[in-house]
Amino acid sequence: MAKDIQPEAIQNENDLFVRVPINETESEHLAAEPYSYWKSVFRVFIKKPSAIIAIVCMFLMIVGIIVVPICAYEGAYESNIAIANLAPSGEHFFGTDLAGRDLFFCCFKGLSKSLFLAFITSIINVIIGTVVGLAWGYFRKLDPIMIEIYNLFSNIPSLLLYMLLSFVFTNAFPSMTPELRLIFALCSIGWIGVALFIRNQTIIITNRDYNVASITLGTPARRIMMKNLLPYLLAVIITELSLMLPGMISSEVTMSFFGVGLPVETISIGAILDAGYRYFTSKPWQLLAPAGTLAFIIFTFYLLGLALSDALDPKKHR
Repeated sequence: MAKDIQPEAIQNENDLFVRVPINETESEHLAAEPYSYWKSVFRVFIKKPSAIIAIVCMFLMIVGIIVVPICAYEGAYESNIAIANLAPSGEHFFGTDLAGRDLFFCCFKGLSKSLFLAFITSIINVIIGTVVGLAWGYFRKLDPIMIEIYNLFSNIPSLLLYMLLSFVFTNAFPSMTPELRLIFALCSIGWIGVALFIRNQTIIITNRDYNVASITLGTPARRIMMKNLLPYLLAVIITELSLMLPGMISSEVTMSFFGVGLPVETISIGAILDAGYRYFTSKPWQLLAPAGTLAFIIFTFYLLGLALSDALDPKKHR
């Protein structure tokens, strides 16, 4: 450190400087806050208006699923011809259906069933798609087989395949419960799109230097996939899961609407739609109530998926 000394006062060069002691601990100290990817994801996510709207909608949805069935009066879910086809009123907020069931309580009970089936099928599809996609992207010898399988099923509308599989399972396994049959149908081919996406991401990550070095050093393939590839794919896997949920809900509701999903007597959004669409011109509330509930679910998870996909993008972080 230089001293403030007049030139005439200088006697030797040692008077120009003062030794500064070196502190090894201070030299390693970082002034900046340690970087955390997930904290940064949360900061980016919570700043988005779409994320706030999605969180509020999900909170209202969860509260409704828990509280509304508890508050249901006796006979709300049972047939009662005496109060059939009542219009919305202070006593029956969404009116009643052809069987005399209260649509307000039925919609929330159907919402819980539809969400449960959507979560189960989405998680199964993402797990299968991730495992197959990792193997497909790492072992390139699988390309000829997997690409043909993908081309075979991708050229047919997925909803048509779901309905066909549900019909086949109904005839082949008559003792199978409708919920289990629906899960099998939605999980039979729902993972293929996820597998292709994970495969493409795996190819990109595999070609990075640290993975090339691991392969050169003879690291087992399973360890590379679990330790090197999967952690980097976690963000896109979460995004795929959030974006798949509304699609699974729509598929379940549409299949129930066309009579190949859950039966009409089962309280679900699709079954209520199936029962109410025939009398839309004379009793529109029987269709509008479940349709509005379905639109609310899809809107919520669509906003959540968009906000998550944007927040999980590393380019949005410092």
